[in-house]
Amino acid sequence: MRSQDNFIALDLVFHGRRPDLDTFSRDFDEVRWASRYLRPLGPPHKYYYGGSPAELVVLVVSLAANIVTIADILAKRLAQRQDSVIRIGKKEIRLQGPWKPKEIVRVVTATNTPTSKQEALKRMRQIKSDRIAETRAKLADLEGAIRDYENLVQGFRSIPKKQAWQKKRAKDYKKRLVELQKERDQLVSFIDFLGQED
Repeated sequence: MRSQDNFIALDLVFHGRRPDLDTFSRDFDEVRWASRYLRPLGPPHKYYYGGSPAELVVLVVSLAANIVTIADILAKRLAQRQDSVIRIGKKEIRLQGPWKPKEIVRVVTATNTPTSKQEALKRMRQIKSDRIAETRAKLADLEGAIRDYENLVQGFRSIPKKQAWQKKRAKDYKKRLVELQKERDQLVSFIDFLGQED
């Protein structure tokens, strides 16, 4: 089999501050068959020093020969003391500390034997399917919490003359409800991203 016929499916996950991850995600512009999704992990209206926390998910079906490019991107990030996670099927590799691109290539290829493009695309569909199931489970839990907070907010609205503590509690519940609804929107957006055809 020729080297250009060998492919690898990867699910890369990065955590950090939104502006840094935005800039870092552009490093994958040159990688073919790489799709990216950046989601904020904190409430958007809150002020964070250095930007809000976020998660960057990069899904890649790559030629085995191009894994060196990806390894180089990961090694540069690790050199900046930023951790990375590589998911390969049900396995997860957490990279911390200084790594050389060659070492990353060795670990990735040892964990995931290069295969045909069709098999790599099949693995990518499975990765997406697993992440969709994971995200839908989170979404179901979140929907329950949203219903509870909607009931609390409605309960406080129905009180005609609220005392000071009730006004404060109503405001806190409303604020939390809005945060949960935004989180729900982000999870739905992530599911939509995973459902896209490459």
